[in-house]
Amino acid sequence: MPTYPTDLNTGADVYSSDGHKVGELSRLVLRRGDFSITHVVVDIGKGILDSGFDSDRILPIQAVTSATADRIDVSVTAEAFDVAPEYSEEGFEAPQDMSPGEFDIPDVVNRLGNAAAIMNSVSGSWRVQRLNRPLDTLDVKEGMGVWRDEPHTKVGDVERGLFDPATGQLQALVLKRGFILTHDVILPARYITEVIDDISVRVDISDEEIAHLKRYEG
Repeated sequence: MPTYPTDLNTGADVYSSDGHKVGELSRLVLRRGDFSITHVVVDIGKGILDSGFDSDRILPIQAVTSATADRIDVSVTAEAFDVAPEYSEEGFEAPQDMSPGEFDIPDVVNRLGNAAAIMNSVSGSWRVQRLNRPLDTLDVKEGMGVWRDEPHTKVGDVERGLFDPATGQLQALVLKRGFILTHDVILPARYITEVIDDISVRVDISDEEIAHLKRYEG
């Protein structure tokens, strides 16, 4: 049975098996059905000649061999990490005409593309992005707002996830609360009603339950 890291902190440095820093933990990928962790996404940073395309790498959670608040070790070498799947693949493609016979935005882009081709320039096209992760998963990252369903008020911001070491299932989120005098609290996963990719976490929790959330001292 695999052993899962119990505490994954986005922003922690990620090191290869041969001791090289390869990036920082950017986000966690969870299975929608049970909030169990499936992958981690590593931000390798942006270089001087960055094209603007994302270059983060995605690794299965089984590649993580150890994790602390500020360091994560993975079982792949720096060379193998360099050719690991990119988290997102971005490119350009011609827009598909969804309404043949009607002059709409795709037709405008295609006509501009044809004109550009005549002028020997880059043709007009859509910029597209595809994520290299299973369709039944969702992303959780640092800074995502946590909001109550009713009333619609903000509870805090995601700091990290705490996981069951036996199953990899999310047990709780560590939230930052407050504005000037901030503090971290533990929000058990049972309060989560919905996670919206890269946007927010929705919870069903009362004022009294919020007041009794335990402080995180990790």
